[in-house]
Amino acid sequence: MYDSDIGDIEEIGWDRFVTGAWESIFMGYRSSGIRTIGRRWSDLLQAGLGCSQDVADLLVRSEVVLRQDRDLMTMRDPEQLLAAMGEVLTDIRADLASLAEIPPGERAALLAAHARLRSFLVDGVLQPDQERA
Repeated sequence: MYDSDIGDIEEIGWDRFVTGAWESIFMGYRSSGIRTIGRRWSDLLQAGLGCSQDVADLLVRSEVVLRQDRDLMTMRDPEQLLAAMGEVLTDIRADLASLAEIPPGERAALLAAHARLRSFLVDGVLQPDQERA
């Protein structure tokens, strides 16, 4: 991991680590460059999916760094930015399903981990008011 290590996850717990990484990505879009944001996404994917840094970096390169159609760096509306971050996370699933660098035996586990991560972030962060309703 770039900014964290496995000990951080064990110490504070998966849910707190993932939440902190998500918040760090959000704040990064307001104050950091694309390389820093990419490292934060990579940390989130490594911890959230349990994938290697190499796989996380490939996913981030494809969905965060090279995506010219995404304009997250200029978004100022917090809800719009969170929704766009959710779209990035959704698009990462398609890459997980097709990325040649992922061994077939690991693909199912990574897709299941992605579903857990996305559910946690969408239910807990992107749509927290709906849980209370």
